Amino acid sequence: MIEIAPGDPESAAPYGNLLPVVQLLLAHGNHFVPGREGFIVDPRGGAACELELPLDFDLLAAEVTFPQTVDARPDRDGILDHATWCLISGPGERASRIVMPKRVD
Repeated sequence: MIEIAPGDPESAAPYGNLLPVVQLLLAHGNHFVPGREGFIVDPRGGAACELELPLDFDLLAAEVTFPQTVDARPDRDGILDHATWCLISGPGERASRIVMPKRVD
């Protein structure tokens, strides 16, 4: 079992605690979104790692223990560390963030 520690927002790599999760998902067939390999740091805070395929939450439930600061949500296809605002996202998570302009007819 992989035990994920709470993230450290003061760290030079605040997403470091989530790297074993990304490595596990990659080892089981997921891939980075092309051109977005690894965690991309947002200058406003946090970082995001975007994967091409939906996150395998059955695999994660069997292999990973998350601290309370990490929200792993199958319904949102994402894993968010609230302590560091670092995110692992599948395509479902990114789709939920898309804001469509109102239609004007």
